[in-house]
This record gives sequence, structure tokens and C-alpha cells, in this order.
Amino acid sequence: MSASELLELSAAEAAEAIASGSLSAGELFDCYRERATRDRAAGEDGLNCFTWVAEEAPAQGAAGQAGALLGGVPLAVKDLFCTEGVPSQSGSRILEGYQPPYTASAVARLRDAGAGLLAKTNQDEFAMGSSTENSAFGATRNPWDRERVPGGSSGGSAAAVAAGLAPWALGTDTGGSIRQPAALCGIVGLKPTYGTVSRYGMIAFASSLDQAGPLTRDVTDAALMLRHMVGRDPCDATSLQFPEAIELPDAERLDDVTLGVPEELAGEGIEAGVLDTFHAALALAQELGAQVREVRLPHAPHALSAYYVIAPAGLLQPRPLRRGALRAARQECR
Repeated sequence: MSASELLELSAAEAAEAIASGSLSAGELFDCYRERATRDRAAGEDGLNCFTWVAEEAPAQGAAGQAGALLGGVPLAVKDLFCTEGVPSQSGSRILEGYQPPYTASAVARLRDAGAGLLAKTNQDEFAMGSSTENSAFGATRNPWDRERVPGGSSGGSAAAVAAGLAPWALGTDTGGSIRQPAALCGIVGLKPTYGTVSRYGMIAFASSLDQAGPLTRDVTDAALMLRHMVGRDPCDATSLQFPEAIELPDAERLDDVTLGVPEELAGEGIEAGVLDTFHAALALAQELGAQVREVRLPHAPHALSAYYVIAPAGLLQPRPLRRGALRAARQECR
């Protein structure tokens, strides 16, 4: 396949092509690695999506092996996920060059399913920001308009996917850090229900709010990625076991879907253009068969105030574990 044909493939389509033998996992990885390397070398003269890019395709593990569920499809990962032997700096010079001795559970599960680590993506320092301008490694730009921000704090992940520098990416969301950059970059972003994905190995912002989630080009890719991230993890006491695998969408219509629209969304603080686009999306959903119902979220106006109480409280240093407890916990999670 030509480079342009490779870039047109969704992650799910690429995984299927690799499984059928019509596409080489190495060819796909090299195509994205070349594009990511060029952007990394350009720094702020480019989009500045990455803080690290792999020098070659993974040589070990499930990536690219015959029968691997994700077939070696390259994966970009937000800089705050610990990745063994790879810089994990959370957008900060304080952690510059830090290479953890272990890999975050969400990343490890995707790796074990076949995804190959392509790059680490830029972010607001310690995930505290909403524009990816507050990274110690320079600002990330929006691929649709370089004079605008890509959102944050997972802006590097969102911009990379939107620009075709990665087929999909892993981000985190505390108060909008997946959903907002996905909206600003025109891609799919999902913050899973708290506890759905293990937080083990994530450099925390506010542990009672943080959650890992996918940034993808379409809904099918988001479901596929999430399918291999969820589940109980002994290293995270807040994680939950799913009774059934997440299903991938198999229809273009929305006949069995009901959408609840909070009446509070019509209040102040929403730009007219944004509201128009939202209503256009609702109209399209109805054309595809979805039912739209008005609902109430009476406490929604207090959401931001509550967030600014809970999130800073999550930054407080937790009580130290008794002697030897931390060592025992780490050994159990290996």
C-alpha cells in the first residue's frame, strides 16, 4: 500500500488488514514512525505533538505477531503514563529523562493485545491545563489551524490523531482533558466511567477523578481500544470487572439509542456557533433513528465549583504507608 492508503485506514481496518496478511505490521509502523519523527524533529515549528518517538518497531511482545488482536497497530501514549525504559515526564522538566521500571496497566494491556508503542505525546505539565500550551517541552498546535490550541491536557494525543501522525492515542481525563481536545481537534474522545480502566502507572493529577481513555478517528476504534483497556486490576483498588466484552458498533443507524439532552445546556456561557453545531448533530442523530429526550441536571451549574474543590484536594500528599507495605504492594502487582 502507498503511504496515503495506509493513512486512510482506521485502526480497526489496519488490524484486520494485518490479520488477513494484506498489510505488514512493520510497514504500517514505519509509515507512522516516519511522520511522527518529522514532527518531533520540527519542535514548535511543527505541531509539536510528541516528547519521544520510537526509533524502530517493537521487536518483542505481542506487537505484530500472527493472531495478535490489535495486530501491531501503532499506539501513541500521553506522557504521564509510565512506560518501562521510555521517558515518562508528564510534560515537566522536573521528570525530564525519567524512565520508569514498569509500565502502566492501561498501556500494558494494549501492548499485550498487540498495539506497538509508537510515541509519547505532549501535554500540559502534570495534566494541569486545557490548551497544551503549558508543557515544559513547548506548546502543541491545532492541526486544523496552527494559530489555535488543540485543547488539553491531552492535546498532543488529540492533535496527533487528527493530523494522521498516529492512528489512535491514549489520553487521560480529570475535568475534560480527553473530551475537550477531541472536540477542538474534530475526533472521537471518551472518558470512561470511573473505575472502568486501571489508574496504575498514571502520574496522577487528582486520583478520585483521573481516568484513562481513547482518542480515535471514529467510534469503532474507540470501542476497540477500550475493549482491551477495561477490567479489574489488583494494582488499582478502584478498578472494576466487566461482565462482558465491550461490543463494537455494527450498524450505521441509531434506532435503539436514546439521547438525553440536559435543558441546562441552553443556558449562558455557550457560544452560539457551538450550540448550532450541537443542535445540528442532534438533528442528524434523529435522522438516523435516535430518540432525543429532554432531561434535567439541576446541579450542573455547580459542577465547575465542585471540580475546583475536589481536584486540588486530590493533590494533597496521601498518608504514608506503613514500613514495608509499599514494597509488598509493588511485588504483588508485578
